[in-house]
Amino acid sequence: MILHHNTIQEISDKPFRSECPHCGDKTNLILTSPPDYALLSRYKPQNIGMVFQCSSCLFPIFLKFTVSRYEAYKIHIENNPVEIEKPTIDFEFEFIPENVVSDFKEALGCYSICAYNGFAAMSRRTIQSAADEIGAKGKSKVQHQIKEMKEMSDIDDETFDILNQIIINGHDGAHPHLPSLSAERAEILLVLLKDVMYQLFVRKGKLRKAADLRKEQIQLDK
Repeated sequence: MILHHNTIQEISDKPFRSECPHCGDKTNLILTSPPDYALLSRYKPQNIGMVFQCSSCLFPIFLKFTVSRYEAYKIHIENNPVEIEKPTIDFEFEFIPENVVSDFKEALGCYSICAYNGFAAMSRRTIQSAADEIGAKGKSKVQHQIKEMKEMSDIDDETFDILNQIIINGHDGAHPHLPSLSAERAEILLVLLKDVMYQLFVRKGKLRKAADLRKEQIQLDK
């Protein structure tokens, strides 16, 4: 809770242990910027934000908490954050065609700010760009990747149907009839999208690059 003299019980004395979105370490997050009681009691927001510091890289991290109730001289908040800042997602973009990588980066940006419906729409657009890039059989290749992903993981049928509808059956990926994504399903979609991009472009690009390097080495050895 937050008391009227700005004392935050349980949170400031009990650091959170979580994965840092900046350095990736599993570490303690220490409260460095607590909210002001007077402002909270005046405006009574349902969610409040606090800034913590990673014990490993010392980078600031923003966490959001839910207020359970307001009382005289005290504000009760849930001990666990409802939302943790997500890291910027990196990927091997070198081998992905320019028009595809543009959509892919925008999709990853949506995921990083928890805009999951925007992420779903841009995932659909990314897959469409990839299918156009690899030609008439592109869609069937993408469908094969999705089915293979399901067979290799524990994705339930309902989640698979939703992901398949977003990736394959949507039109432009932004229609309101497409299902909304929860954080959990968005995470599955992220893994799926990255796997499709890797299999369609990165893996083949690396093999081609390795073959070219071998040819160059053979020429130098002659």
